[in-house]
Amino acid sequence: MDEKMDQISGLPETILHDILSRLPKKDAIKTSVLSKTWREIFDTFPILSICDRESIRRSSKRKKDQQIKTFLDYGKQRLLRFSEQGLAIKEFKVKLSLTCYELQLIYPDVDQWLKLASECDVQTLKLCLPTLKKDDPCLCYILHPGVIEARSLNKLVLKGRIRFDKEFLNPSVKFSSLCVLSLSHVLFDDEGAIEHAISHCPLIEHITLKWCHVYNPQGAGDMQISLMKSVSMHGLQKLKGVDIRGVQNVYIDAPNIEKIYYGADSYEPSKMNFDSCGNLRALTLMNMKIDFLFTDTWFLHLSSKFPFLESLELVECSMFENINISTSQLKALVLSNCSTMDKLEIDTPNLLSFRYYYAGDDLPSISFLSCSNRLEVDVRFNMIHPRLYQLGKFVEQFKPQKLLTSLSLSIRTCIPSDERFYDHEYRFWEDPYSLPPTLPVPSIKHLVIRSVREDKSKYSLIMNRLFYGWCPETISLSLNPSHCTKAFIEFFYWWLLETKKAKGKFCSYCYHKSKCWLHGLKDVKVTSSVKNDVNVVDFVHLKSLLCGLSSSDNANISFRLK
Repeated sequence: MDEKMDQISGLPETILHDILSRLPKKDAIKTSVLSKTWREIFDTFPILSICDRESIRRSSKRKKDQQIKTFLDYGKQRLLRFSEQGLAIKEFKVKLSLTCYELQLIYPDVDQWLKLASECDVQTLKLCLPTLKKDDPCLCYILHPGVIEARSLNKLVLKGRIRFDKEFLNPSVKFSSLCVLSLSHVLFDDEGAIEHAISHCPLIEHITLKWCHVYNPQGAGDMQISLMKSVSMHGLQKLKGVDIRGVQNVYIDAPNIEKIYYGADSYEPSKMNFDSCGNLRALTLMNMKIDFLFTDTWFLHLSSKFPFLESLELVECSMFENINISTSQLKALVLSNCSTMDKLEIDTPNLLSFRYYYAGDDLPSISFLSCSNRLEVDVRFNMIHPRLYQLGKFVEQFKPQKLLTSLSLSIRTCIPSDERFYDHEYRFWEDPYSLPPTLPVPSIKHLVIRSVREDKSKYSLIMNRLFYGWCPETISLSLNPSHCTKAFIEFFYWWLLETKKAKGKFCSYCYHKSKCWLHGLKDVKVTSSVKNDVNVVDFVHLKSLLCGLSSSDNANISFRLK
């Protein structure tokens, strides 16, 4: 390379390393052929990543064995260079996807890699192996504390077929600098090993335990491995956040913890005690039996238990029939697919965001006893076409209705092919005179139609039902064969144009009132999320736009109504 033109190579090594850290891995590797300087910069780059998929391809056993040998030598040589030159390693990541039998043969090499990284004062260590299976506990990589017991280690991420032996119960095992610990799908010889290891991490700030298992050699077959039953965390003054999933009983006593995410095993009843976490700011509970874990007044006392709580998220939880949430500090509330709930009353004067997602049939009544005037509401339903009539009931029960001006409503509609589903209860769809009396039409900011999968003969029915109860400002359709087809999007635009042309004269809603919102439709502006600068001017233009888009574009076609 011409030295007069190459001014970047003269920059300090730390800056060049920073440049490499911002490049995709493939591009970073390519810099090594630019010059001798760049080759040296790449070889001393303190972020090392070793992945077998980049070096080992499917081939004959003889070729694959040779590829594995070359791959192991490459990893060893890269680490030896750092060790021999006394260079520090900022991050070392190993990702292996070989078969369990092939992995068994290279575990000694993995031991050597980790030891070399520890000797080079590694700060972040990530080891990812294939997912643990219940029928092969003896084929795991056995992790010894001496391999990773580096004083410099502040972040440890382990995932997959990794087994902690009983050496981790030794009082001498300490991780004095560890701040972040993440364990997913790993295996423990003793359930107390994780508690012992955590208790010897005085600086620990974030802990992740996802679907960890315990080995029971006396068990038979699949019973040799079972999910971790319990975990207790106490005396951790620096702990700020935990993410625990699949553990049946959890006890947390951490005075400064701010964030808790707990996902229970849906097949087993769970117990969780975190009442002493008075500094809690964000709480997420998933797959919980709320009606089993708490009393029906638990939500009324959130302010006294957790005076700083700002975010509450409940996902796939079974609830009480009537829920009253009262707290002055809460700013974000999410309820996703929480069953058995009929009535929800929210008394949160500082709430800024409310999201409600539900895929069931019966919609609850939702009332805001007090709320911020800046509240944004996002409600998403996953319901089949004949039951869209329930949306009108939901709109009626939503109090106060003025909040619907900021409502983002996402609907996944799906019409069953079995005509018997259309019983007499839903026949009014066919007869405009039998439509129920209308309510004052709320203005919805954004209506998102996620999916319409049915035959074309039902398109008109969807239009009549969707726009009977409200007037959206913007309507978005997702262009994807599994979501909205081009045929439906074309029909929808045609329907709007015909409505605009007829000034609402042909709409069925006017049998019950003198004038519906469709009479006021003056203009329709169509845009695409892929081609933002294109404004559709007519039906032919729309068809041309749709022809130029593929399903892989994941485009959203938006219709803004005036």
